[in-house]
Amino acid sequence: MRHELQIFGLLTIALIAGKLGAQSVGGLQLVPLCELQTKVAQGERRTVRVEGVYLSGLEGQYLVTAGCLGRSTSIEFELRSHRLWKRLAQMSNETNTRRHTSGHGDAILVIFEGEFYGPIVPDPKLPEAIRKNYHPGWDHNNASMTKLVVHAIQSVEPLPADHPCAPPKSEPNQWPCFQNPAPASSQKAQGGRGTASSQPSCAQPTRAVRLSPPTDASEFINRITAF
Repeated sequence: MRHELQIFGLLTIALIAGKLGAQSVGGLQLVPLCELQTKVAQGERRTVRVEGVYLSGLEGQYLVTAGCLGRSTSIEFELRSHRLWKRLAQMSNETNTRRHTSGHGDAILVIFEGEFYGPIVPDPKLPEAIRKNYHPGWDHNNASMTKLVVHAIQSVEPLPADHPCAPPKSEPNQWPCFQNPAPASSQKAQGGRGTASSQPSCAQPTRAVRLSPPTDASEFINRITAF
């Protein structure tokens, strides 16, 4: 009887330890990417677990979702575990590897855990009128207003063919859900009207012509006066 009680006690301890371990890995509630992109305030940071479509290419790494077309989250990796990293790299580069080329990777459905950052707070030394209209991005294209620093990769899966962000079969490394903002020059040429050419493009991102965001107020003012 005593022996049976000891076995039961060991099994109970193992069960509790397993549950605690599972909670430590997946304790964060899965939050929709679109909710983070639209609700995380300027200068705010949150520890999150989020699902999205991962895109990796020559211009950078991004997370997008069909629910927020026109928005992208810049991705940086500071992994505390390299679990699933190799799988992510292989799946993302599948088309490029097959074609022996380098370029935009395949879209992958992922779940990441990490630190989500809201829009950058402009330099307080800038004049108030400029700060209200100046919105620097996290990426060098100045296109992503939010950023995710990834600490753990929790899931890596092929993007279903019927997913809104799935590319056409003929071009598997196109990015339908990634939309680069139209250059300011194009909008000015259209007189600010909402024509088709001033709308974000759904094609693969091209090399941006915009300047990278200035690091401080003096640099920003110097750029203005240079013109």
